[in-house]
Amino acid sequence: MEHQSNRNASFAEAALLFFLGFGLFMFCRRSDFLPMIPEMIIVAPILILRFSRVLPAGRAILLTILGFILAFNVSLWGIFDMGDPVLSLAFNVIRSTIIALYYALPFVIDRLLTPRLGNRFVTTLIFPAAMTASMFLSSMPPPIDGTAAKNVFATAPLPLLQIYALAGLWGFVFFWSWLAACVNHAWAHGFRLRPTVTAAVAFAVVAGALFTWGSLRIMTAPEVPTVKVAAVVTPAEEGGPESMVQVFEDRMTSPYEPTMAQIRAMTAEAAANGAEIVAFNEFAIVVTEANHEAARAEFAKIAAENGVWLALPYGWVPETGKGANRHLLIDDTGAVRADYQKRFLLGFGDFGENAVFKKGAEIIQTADSPYGRIALSICRDMSFPDFARQAGRAGADIMLTGSHEFPKGITLNDPHRSIENGFTHIRPTYDGITYAMDAYGRVLNRMQLETGAPGIMYADVPTQGARTLYARLGDWLGWLSMALVVVFAAGAVLFGRRVGPSATGHSVA
Repeated sequence: MEHQSNRNASFAEAALLFFLGFGLFMFCRRSDFLPMIPEMIIVAPILILRFSRVLPAGRAILLTILGFILAFNVSLWGIFDMGDPVLSLAFNVIRSTIIALYYALPFVIDRLLTPRLGNRFVTTLIFPAAMTASMFLSSMPPPIDGTAAKNVFATAPLPLLQIYALAGLWGFVFFWSWLAACVNHAWAHGFRLRPTVTAAVAFAVVAGALFTWGSLRIMTAPEVPTVKVAAVVTPAEEGGPESMVQVFEDRMTSPYEPTMAQIRAMTAEAAANGAEIVAFNEFAIVVTEANHEAARAEFAKIAAENGVWLALPYGWVPETGKGANRHLLIDDTGAVRADYQKRFLLGFGDFGENAVFKKGAEIIQTADSPYGRIALSICRDMSFPDFARQAGRAGADIMLTGSHEFPKGITLNDPHRSIENGFTHIRPTYDGITYAMDAYGRVLNRMQLETGAPGIMYADVPTQGARTLYARLGDWLGWLSMALVVVFAAGAVLFGRRVGPSATGHSVA
């Protein structure tokens, strides 16, 4: 009877951990029917990691994978509307399942390695190394979403956000995953004093050091001159494409004269309000091949007439073949200073943007101006740290990223590329949140509009950025984490011992 009672207690614990862990995890994701609570990315992995350790290995791995597949498919259900119900269902399910697998992988690695190496404090590095390696590898092209969905790991006060300047997003992935491992280290030892204090003190020392350094970095930031930037979001076009899916599928273009008149009027309004740089959202206008050169000439004329530096993303679509999604930077004399073509298109093969646009070269362009060095990108490009880091290495002071969100944005997308690379990031966004964030993660202004509503956001932007360790050294923590996983795996094979789940927590018999 006592053995049966213990079995039931263990099963109850495992079931509770499963439903709490994966249930809470769903709240840290973008969802159409669940509120987003970013802090759950810190809490949920603690419970999921414990769940994976109280079961026999085979059952733990299978149920952990199943838990992530269910969590992602439920929370992300129907986010992408591809214009066809069957295609939308297939795309959402396949995408969610792939993401679920690379989130499950670190828990699988931890479950296989930690028991064999014993529950010593050094093994708390296995899970964060595995999680960081998995997130890092999955952010490389050809990826699902780069780091866009992984930015939730950066849930912290501003001083801690300075971790980005040292190690990029991977610093946060490692940091919070190590917290989950430290809590589980104490948990596996029944929260006895010595292992609990060891884990708590180690984490507190690292966290305190990072917080102190981040605070000093912010307090010692130099005062520099500023420039007024206008981030312009154009209105929905009457008679034009209602969504980017229509551009991709039907090759729809904007009504030329009315849309150009909108661009002209909104530029003039921004200039009249003192803006010296005017930046538009992605697809401010989509033109035919016949109107392409005329449109570029008109953009130059608008910049010169208003005496502003004009950053204007636009698309041109031929009747057959592929056009381009471009971003022009024109100075106040009407001269083109940078002509950038989007690199990371939404879609794959000949699906989505790839169906109508050619990929640009994997080079971020910069131009020197009276307001510092300006770099250009377009929307999804900023989801790829290695690509964005080109601007950091080039010493960019201001990054202008015209964006058109799909699906509708509900958070600041790719904001902390600014801290990583030391530039101010201005992102005029159609169907999402427009914002300006400086090199220390301080939001200078933000604007959120209803779909199709016009607006202009103004921000006084520093004309000098900050140089960072991450811009110089890149993804050193991602590569180090991969090396740590290999070292721990080799140690488990060569020196590990075959043990049951009791090494990390009691099992369900």
